[in-house]
Amino acid sequence: MRVLIDARYLDGVYSGIGTYSRLLVEHLARVDTETEYQILVRKGFRDSLAVGANFEVISWGPKPVSWKTYFRMHDAIGVLKPDVVHCLAPPAPILYDGPLMITLHDLQPFNDPEFSGRRIGPARTAYNLFYSWAYPTVINRSKWVLCDSNATREDLVRLMPDMASRAIVVSPGLEPAEGGPVTEGQIDAVRAKFGLHERYCLYYGSTRPNKNLVRLVEAFQLAVSRNPERLKDLHLVLVVRKDRFFREVEKLVARSRLRDRVRVLDQMPAREQRALLAGSEAFVFPTKYEGFGFPPLEAMREGVPVLAGRSGALPEVCGDAALLVDPFDLDDIAAGILGIVNDEELRETLVARGHDRIGRFDWQRTAEMVRDVYRLLF
Repeated sequence: MRVLIDARYLDGVYSGIGTYSRLLVEHLARVDTETEYQILVRKGFRDSLAVGANFEVISWGPKPVSWKTYFRMHDAIGVLKPDVVHCLAPPAPILYDGPLMITLHDLQPFNDPEFSGRRIGPARTAYNLFYSWAYPTVINRSKWVLCDSNATREDLVRLMPDMASRAIVVSPGLEPAEGGPVTEGQIDAVRAKFGLHERYCLYYGSTRPNKNLVRLVEAFQLAVSRNPERLKDLHLVLVVRKDRFFREVEKLVARSRLRDRVRVLDQMPAREQRALLAGSEAFVFPTKYEGFGFPPLEAMREGVPVLAGRSGALPEVCGDAALLVDPFDLDDIAAGILGIVNDEELRETLVARGHDRIGRFDWQRTAEMVRDVYRLLF
């Protein structure tokens, strides 16, 4: 069998899907030495993949989210002649008439009214029309749809009831951290590099509207105002890409009386981010919608208590190992910040539960399930 995997998300632009793509491909290489794999990457991809002799890495130029993916990719597939095409996100070749499977990470275009926001009126309308047409068309075209979570599968079946028999839940795994436990010296070094105080809550990830960053900053300010003595030295650190989605947050921070206590850092190497995470008081992730959510699990891996939104897949992923708050309720997020910083018994409980929770997410098991879908369902 020859499987073509569209992994053009490995260029660093699509952080979550890029991580998923790399780890799935590399773990497939560990559990399957028989299937012939063709891994499609973008031209200019300079990194390497830890794969075996049965894997061929092939460059194809267009961005994954593009009209060329939908209407030209079938030409490239015709040359490569795979038995199965697996696209690691919904952008997929509509004109391809062979066996197709997609991985569906979430249904943000349909669940989040702000998904195509921050654009002028006509452009926003065009994007909404595009997604309302492209996603259902590709999903209907797929023989199977792999969903990251039960929450994503439920969203899909709610939108397209006929997909109930073709939607399979295969949760991603969590890769063990490289380099052993983070040391106090590494934490001190990263704090010194960025001029951080000892006490801070951390967020890292996308700046898209579903991440709820405006409300997070407002809730941090509200928490400090409610208990200024206990939180007098607490800071909020955001590690983000300062793109068009972040402008509203920047304006809010600039006019805030606590602007000196909200630090915005550019994205950084993984080893530094991990030390930053390990040194934090809590990881705060009160997002409005997630199809899965790697960052809370990464925080649990580092022994950091987690505050997460009670929405989307986060209750399913985090279980009782995170303090869940209503992401639409400013008071609830603020109360959560106060609780997770001040309640030592709660913090210890969450950390202990987090260590147990992460064992449920194993990339080898994920890769084995995907391999079995290829072998048994095509």
